[in-house]
Amino acid sequence: MLNKRALINAIVSELREARDKAAQAADAAKATATDSENVAENKYDTLGLEAAYLAHGQSDRILQLEKDIRTFEELQTKESNKVELGALIELEDHSGETTFVFLAPSAGGFKISHGSRSIQIITPAAPLGKLLMGAEVDDEVNLELGRETRCFLVVSIA
Repeated sequence: MLNKRALINAIVSELREARDKAAQAADAAKATATDSENVAENKYDTLGLEAAYLAHGQSDRILQLEKDIRTFEELQTKESNKVELGALIELEDHSGETTFVFLAPSAGGFKISHGSRSIQIITPAAPLGKLLMGAEVDDEVNLELGRETRCFLVVSIA
């Protein structure tokens, strides 16, 4: 069985790595924005301005990642028969393909490889997260994606 604390630690590690990459990108964009070579010579010369916007966006990303890291470090999990925050859910679609999702308060869309599994982080605000909240093993959920509906069977909850 999977050790959820080890999974959470792996998620925190991946989030820290993403934060560090964003910090490097922000530093590079800031250097570009403030470089004397990039002073605008006319109104169409916007490299410095664009780099400043990029640096600002990366700074916002860093703040969000730091918030996500703190959230996961403080995340308490417990064993439950129902899907709730902190649950690792194994889903099977109609073709028999299995998917693992971890229901978390933040960092939705983030993917992690843990052991031999690829795990997608979802939040309760995501369409699939909303459907899964409170679900139990052997429940089916139907996710509507545009004109397509995907049916998932809850195989296990850890």
